[in-house]
Amino acid sequence: MLRVLFLFLLLLLASPGSSAAGPAITARTLSPCYSADLRPAQGGLVSAPGCTVLLVPPPLQTAQVVLWEYRSGPEEGTILTHAVDGPTNTSRPYQNRTLFNQTDFSLRLLLARGDGRLYRFRTEAEATGWFQLRVVEPLSQPEILGNSSVKAGGSTQLVCNAVEGQADSYWWKKNGEVLLGSEHIQFVGNSTLSIAGASINDSGHYACVVSNQVSQNETSFLLHVQNAANVVLPMILACVALGSLAGVFVWCRGRDRPCHNPCR
Repeated sequence: MLRVLFLFLLLLLASPGSSAAGPAITARTLSPCYSADLRPAQGGLVSAPGCTVLLVPPPLQTAQVVLWEYRSGPEEGTILTHAVDGPTNTSRPYQNRTLFNQTDFSLRLLLARGDGRLYRFRTEAEATGWFQLRVVEPLSQPEILGNSSVKAGGSTQLVCNAVEGQADSYWWKKNGEVLLGSEHIQFVGNSTLSIAGASINDSGHYACVVSNQVSQNETSFLLHVQNAANVVLPMILACVALGSLAGVFVWCRGRDRPCHNPCR
């Protein structure tokens, strides 16, 4: 037991901040987690809060004490320390959300928002290189702000906002088809759709699609372009009394009220 404690003290005295590259950790997000890529990765991994990642160290020299460590900016700390044929001590922030395999020394970690940081595995003899884990918030359904009705010839803007999470890209669809820019349809920073000189053909269902490294979501918006013209349609009618042509009058419908020449 004293020998194990001595080795542990040696590990603590060794610098955990060393930047020397070592054998690489392999990591992957475990299923089911539909917000992240499930393929194994070396050097870095992008995952999402609520997902479980598996960190697997390469085979290292036989050791009596092993550690999993993290680094976040100037902050460094220990996730857990394990003495071979002895206990495993887990730091309080990681308790109840880690699972350590004493056979291959792999670590399962249920991710929280603050877990985007560097990780490494270390023994008293050697250490792996630092592994970059990014934790990205999945995107909620975005919202589209703008007027749902515009007069023909007028202009309007539809603004797409990602309500939760940080979107890396935006694009627009109309009636299910990817919308391309034109002389009167412009994209302002991708998140804003600007329509100038709207026509009846611009009516339809517009969808804004947002995406980042762990998610994609969209929402739809119905835009109606009204015909601004006020048509006056004259009609010639014949007024007949007792079978004879009594007169001719003209009906017309204006903006406020109809006008006519009455039969006499």
